[in-house]
Amino acid sequence: MEVQSTKQSAKFSITEEDSAMLDAYFLKIRPGCMQDSQDDQGRFFLSKQGLPVGNVTSDLRRLHEQYDLPSFSSQQARRAQITMAYSSSDEPADERRVRKQKRGRGPADQDDRDFGAFLLQFPATASSTPPTKKKRTAAGFPPDRMFYDRWRSVQLAKREELLLSQCSRRPPSVSKVSRLIQKEAWTGNCPCPEDVVAKWRPATRVQVESDPWIITMIQNQKWTGLALKDFGTKGQGVVATEPFAMGSVVCDYHGKVITGAEGRKLVESIKGDMGYLFFFHAAGRDLCVDAETFPCECHPTENTMGRRINHSSKRANLRPVHCMMNFPEGQRDVILFRAKRDIHLCEELLFDYGVKRKSFRGEAINLDWLDE
Repeated sequence: MEVQSTKQSAKFSITEEDSAMLDAYFLKIRPGCMQDSQDDQGRFFLSKQGLPVGNVTSDLRRLHEQYDLPSFSSQQARRAQITMAYSSSDEPADERRVRKQKRGRGPADQDDRDFGAFLLQFPATASSTPPTKKKRTAAGFPPDRMFYDRWRSVQLAKREELLLSQCSRRPPSVSKVSRLIQKEAWTGNCPCPEDVVAKWRPATRVQVESDPWIITMIQNQKWTGLALKDFGTKGQGVVATEPFAMGSVVCDYHGKVITGAEGRKLVESIKGDMGYLFFFHAAGRDLCVDAETFPCECHPTENTMGRRINHSSKRANLRPVHCMMNFPEGQRDVILFRAKRDIHLCEELLFDYGVKRKSFRGEAINLDWLDE
């Protein structure tokens, strides 16, 4: 949110609850205050007469009396906003409760010990150095460790987030997290590798569509954790050389994206056999991934894995999903395979070919990204 006046402007973050309250005011209360005879001057907060708010404290009091809400001053609101803007997204709820219990002092003491101001003075990032006692006291903060310890908690959370961002495709191993920590050269306040592994969650569609590592894998077609295996009379298939947790991104169905009409012409040319053509619908468009042309133009020396995955309607452990990947040159339609369940080491990867067959016949198939 950005707040502007004739003299200055300020930007700050707000919680979802704050956002909902502002939305409720804008949609439910503000329209009742507006009057055709008054110029609201484009201001957000209006008095009952439809005029821009002049005395914030008085108008807050009248508003709270009208809607039977607890009253507080503009100074209290501003102090609470500063604190929430810098600590609400990083500080655990149970720690906030402990902090509130500890800070039962007067307004002046609360101002002096405001953690939001502390974070403004000493920003907590994954790479920042903890403020020493000398620096804390020189900046006007108490010499005790209360803010210092909370600062370290915020940094620890940011470091865990940084490590997890480098493992968006699938859960990392404890040894991998340990290597990442060594690479960052953190000498203190290091996350526990086991805790980082336990906090891994499947990436959302938004995260995947802009994830640089997944984009690189699509571009290079060098997906790790996969290998071709000869199954004898069944032919070749793909097996997992590393375990994949449910929700992990395994690989893509790689090929040139063409229109559905172009794909159907290719089907006719190969005597009605769909082969390695993957038909799908996205945003009202009839499309097809052409993996029949092999090797592909963009990877003439690579044996792309997605086209080698075999079919099973009953034992499928992969689900195809459609994404609009944000490549440097622009967005591109991509079919990614996600693990439907936990996949074990050396297990064959399978998906239901019925998905692309039904799309070929024009049936509506859900290829949306469904978060478990």
